[in-house]
Amino acid sequence: MSEVRGLIMRVSEWIDAIEGGLLSRELRRIHGHRASERAELYLRALRLYLESFGDDEVVVSRAPGRVNVMGRHVDYMGGYVNPMATSYEIVAVVGRRGDDWVVLRNVDPRYGPKRFRIWDVMPERKLRSLREWDEWTARVHRERLARGEGYDWDDYVKGLVIYLQDYYRDEGGRPTKRIPGFNAVVGGDIPPKRGMSSSSALVVAVALAIRHFAGIDMPLAEFIDRIGYSEWYRLTRGGSADHAAIILSRRGFVSHLSCLPTRVEEVEHAPLPEGYVVAVIDSGFERPHTEEAINYLRVTAAEYRLALLVIKSLFPQYRDRLRLLRDVNARNLGVSLDAIYEILKAVPERATRRELRSLVADEYLDELEAVFANHREPPEGYKLRQRALYGLAETERARAFPEFLRRGDVERVLRLIRTSHDGDRVAKFDADGRRLEWDPSRFSSDESLERYIRVLRDPHATPAEREAVQLHWIPGGYERSIEPIDFMCDMIEHRLGAYAAAQMMGAGLGGNVLALVRADRVGELRSVLAETYYARYGVEPAVTVVESGEGACLLRPPLELAGGPEHPQRDADQPRREA
Repeated sequence: MSEVRGLIMRVSEWIDAIEGGLLSRELRRIHGHRASERAELYLRALRLYLESFGDDEVVVSRAPGRVNVMGRHVDYMGGYVNPMATSYEIVAVVGRRGDDWVVLRNVDPRYGPKRFRIWDVMPERKLRSLREWDEWTARVHRERLARGEGYDWDDYVKGLVIYLQDYYRDEGGRPTKRIPGFNAVVGGDIPPKRGMSSSSALVVAVALAIRHFAGIDMPLAEFIDRIGYSEWYRLTRGGSADHAAIILSRRGFVSHLSCLPTRVEEVEHAPLPEGYVVAVIDSGFERPHTEEAINYLRVTAAEYRLALLVIKSLFPQYRDRLRLLRDVNARNLGVSLDAIYEILKAVPERATRRELRSLVADEYLDELEAVFANHREPPEGYKLRQRALYGLAETERARAFPEFLRRGDVERVLRLIRTSHDGDRVAKFDADGRRLEWDPSRFSSDESLERYIRVLRDPHATPAEREAVQLHWIPGGYERSIEPIDFMCDMIEHRLGAYAAAQMMGAGLGGNVLALVRADRVGELRSVLAETYYARYGVEPAVTVVESGEGACLLRPPLELAGGPEHPQRDADQPRREA
């Protein structure tokens, strides 16, 4: 038997441990009642590694998919998210090489073998900031387009390796710590196109192995943020909320996470309502990859930043407390909720670039132009107020959600999900499928904001009246949904209102719907969709029930093989949930 160091064993020893039942306890810890069926996923990856690279010493890393149950479009404004890891996962078997080659194989034959040399793909000099990483990856993208090259699955790994190695370089470009070359076999069963972040799970699974082999000892929160930024290599511009969820989640619970930065010490967990499950439903409509769609996504994201610049300009007394839009809240500013509504009322409902240049204080004009730079101006103007209201309200919904879960208040949990979707919808339908009038700007009109303020300041207002104007019950208007998704959510509410609530998933303009539904009503949910949605839109039924999973980790060898008690149950290189 080979000498075993911490979490490393030879491939044949991992296989023997799984087949001989020595890893049963570890697999039960991670997968619960699904432990035996998950073992085959690990074995397929291990056997392919043995066939491809030999009986190396390896680590076995795993990372689950994730679904975000509450807190949509707010990670990039520093809000809260409430994700849940899935029982579906990515597995990576990784062995260190003696050179700087990265050689990749995938259990799924649709993803071909890949290889690259780390120092052949590194930037010519050290990138000193996130802005330089942004600019460099955009330039690489343009160069690839000019050569007619697309992206492939290995680019997620390539971006990760480049970003981490560049972090460990001095000003002369020399490595201060070397990210070693490695062989890796990847496998998984995260359903494609279901909004479960399979690409981020791949990044996390490989990142944990690199962290172990390279001896990366940065704080976990910083590590999470950095591996999130590594995905910018694929020209995404997301944050690290998905990666935090994948690492910090616990089986059986919904996590409550803060974003920008990730605060590991503040992570909380709350159980799903007893007897309820999460269902992911494919709408059958993919987000279009058109310039128009991309520009719309960028505009709506920019409207958060533009609204913040307006607020800082109009209320300079608060500017030192306002870094991101999420900071416009009663707790941070030391004011009451009616004052927050007064601030929102001062924000223009719509504004052109010309009007914003006149409205924003001189000290923020450079930042204003930087925001303008990544998109075209919308012809109807920026919808600043309704977007800001949505962002602030959705952050409060994400803050309230775990409290309602802990109380077991199913009625409010379902209502909060419906309110969240109302903030994204573009259409509304009655029980017979007839389209109703819908104007999301009405929630942020002068008249509505004045009514909220009036109720909050009225000493005779009833508790119910005050509850109704709390920020988390005000939808706002982000408008990233599409008509078919709104129809689906409405049919679920009309037919299963007491037992289910549904909302759009992900960035929007198509994709999936997430429904929280009582487990004994899943069959009824499928029937409702068949009778209404699938019949109307001619879409094939696709409902995936998602069980909650355990956060990412490296598998721990059984003590009998790992040398006995001197090897602790949790190695120092494992992600630690510090909350």
